[in-house]
Amino acid sequence: MTRNVQRTSKAAVCLLLSLMLAVPVAFGSPTSAHAVTAAEKQAEAEAALASLNAMQEQLDQASADYGQALSEQQEAEDSRDAAQTRIDELNGQISEMQEHLGDRARTMYRSGSSSMLDLLLGSTSFQAFATNWDMLAQINESDAEMVQQTKDLRAEVEDEKAVYEEQARVAQEKADEAKRIEEEAASTVASMQATYDSLSAEAAELLEQERAAEEAARAAAAAAAVEAAAREAAAANTNRGGGGGGGAPSYVPSTGNAIVDRAYSQLGKPYVWGATGPNSFDCSGLVGYALTGGYSRVGTTYTFMSWPRVSDPQPGDICTNDHHCGIYIGGGQMIHAPRTGDVVKVGPVHSGMIFVRQP
Repeated sequence: MTRNVQRTSKAAVCLLLSLMLAVPVAFGSPTSAHAVTAAEKQAEAEAALASLNAMQEQLDQASADYGQALSEQQEAEDSRDAAQTRIDELNGQISEMQEHLGDRARTMYRSGSSSMLDLLLGSTSFQAFATNWDMLAQINESDAEMVQQTKDLRAEVEDEKAVYEEQARVAQEKADEAKRIEEEAASTVASMQATYDSLSAEAAELLEQERAAEEAARAAAAAAAVEAAAREAAAANTNRGGGGGGGAPSYVPSTGNAIVDRAYSQLGKPYVWGATGPNSFDCSGLVGYALTGGYSRVGTTYTFMSWPRVSDPQPGDICTNDHHCGIYIGGGQMIHAPRTGDVVKVGPVHSGMIFVRQP
């Protein structure tokens, strides 16, 4: 029995030792697991940021395409309406000429063809004969010209009808295109929301950190560009023998610059795709409001890219690329409607943007 107790004691001691040896391993494993989880969350956040940025660029591009389609639809509708107006005018002229020709035909029928001969034979002198002959010739020429004009007007009506039908077709085509783009944009927004919803709390926090870092990098690049421009301006001023400091001015609300002030007045309003105000904006919708004070789209990034480019941007100019735009306020900064889930805000001008001025 003593041996059994001893054997049992030895076994207990071995078990205790093995457990003690296992404890550090057990305590060490959560740290490793946590490290893997953090890395996974970081990767998840980075992938989400890349995906969201790509989808936002698609949205911005779609906004430009949508605005372009609407603009072309309006142009086609205007051309269609102009063609219809011209058709109505021509038909009015045709009716008037037909009435004149009808009157002439009725007069000739009532008078009889002999009246013309009587007019000539009844002339009391050669001079009267010649005068009456010229008068009859002019009447016949006038009738012939009126008939030809009526034919020409009818041909023009047919041409205008062809224009009307073509412009009506183009208008419908552009309306369908705008609707398709709108539906695709709604699908993209839904995908972005699904991406947000799928993120864990940790990944969502990391995503915002990634975005903040991205924004900071842009701001640093913009500040460096402004500083370089200031140095160049100062050097040029020195070479000219002038004095004074360089650098871009800073601006605050109520600057007296109407475009800048209108942009400032919309800070904090949400980004909504396709919106032109008054409660929400997309990027070109905000720019349109700042330029005009009206809640309608005055152009798209395609439009702005074709405007006169400036090398010395001033507050109120437009900073744009082919898919995003904002109002320049100086110091390498712009006011823009950045993305879904965000609001109208001040931010650095994006790398690769150009500066243009409203014609």
